[in-house]
Amino acid sequence: MKTSRFYIIAAVLVLLITSCNDDSSMLTIINEDGTCSREMSFHPNPQAVMAPVDQSIDNDGLHFGSDWERTWSVMGDSTRHVCPITEAQWDSLQKVFPNSYVRSHILMHTKRHFGSVAEMSDSLTKVVKHLFKATASLDKHFKWFYTDYVYTETYTLTNIQQLFPIPLDRFVSADTASYWFTGQPNLAEDLTGSEQKELLDGIESQISKWMNANTFDYIYTYIVKRFWKDIKNPPVGRGQFLANKDSLLMSPAVANMKIFDEPEQVAKILKDYYHTDAFEPLFSEDRHWDRILDHQYMSLKYLMWMKPQLNLVMPGRVIDGGMGKVDGNVISYRFSGERLLPHDYIISASSRVTHVWAYIATILVIILAIGSFIYRKK
Repeated sequence: MKTSRFYIIAAVLVLLITSCNDDSSMLTIINEDGTCSREMSFHPNPQAVMAPVDQSIDNDGLHFGSDWERTWSVMGDSTRHVCPITEAQWDSLQKVFPNSYVRSHILMHTKRHFGSVAEMSDSLTKVVKHLFKATASLDKHFKWFYTDYVYTETYTLTNIQQLFPIPLDRFVSADTASYWFTGQPNLAEDLTGSEQKELLDGIESQISKWMNANTFDYIYTYIVKRFWKDIKNPPVGRGQFLANKDSLLMSPAVANMKIFDEPEQVAKILKDYYHTDAFEPLFSEDRHWDRILDHQYMSLKYLMWMKPQLNLVMPGRVIDGGMGKVDGNVISYRFSGERLLPHDYIISASSRVTHVWAYIATILVIILAIGSFIYRKK
């Protein structure tokens, strides 16, 4: 069987155990009146950046309607150009960067204004095609001399059961899973370099076993749903076959599967377990397991590709950036799709807007009170 297209599972595994830098970003600006704006910047594919602005576009799992403003720029140059980019401009850029792909040297910027943070978060859910759900809130606390603003946005992975029916906690603890995918809590604190390597190697092994178990579960279940009628003289009935799945997916044979050859390895596991060749025809070339697995993990691939830096600008002076880093009036958060796997990803920040008018009014009241007291004494 050909295995050249089993790149998605391999890529997902690599992304789950490594990290990489990305030039994409998402800037969110919260205004004092509760309105807000969001701009997303990313490397565009030619079809997206060349599309007319009155048409919707798709770019590596992101979907933007015509209600998003679109511009583009060359990396390192702050000048914004209106979309769409022309073929002549694209060709000119290719001459400037003859030894690389143009999209790696340009950024597309999509921007939209919103009446509320709830509207903004709903829009993000649609942009990512429901890969995750975004919900946001903005609370204002008026205290005469100042108003405090508290902004929270939560990203929730909605299809975790579909992607990973075998839960993480069968392989690692909740804290271990959170540490692997988010860095918190820091389980490597106070460990030596060699101790950290031992810790990470152990977690990586368990994460790989978890991925193997879920891949095996999907193939095994797919056989029952789609191919069971094609099995000649099955060694057990459909019900017993399904009943055996749990013990099989936790077996050493599944744990030790290697990426790229999952269907072939599943065929061997079934043959060894049931002592029959009855399942062999299910893994022939015309069963298209490459296409089946590509379809199953396509949304996961898009999720793993998402590594934008999240920048947040709050009204007034930032007093708490949560888990973000504060630089002036900008709060930056590290985000990536895999951070959603163990639990929700939550952005939370607080800021304070000082009311100059309140100080002036208070001073005037004090002056008037003093003046009135002096006048009465006279």
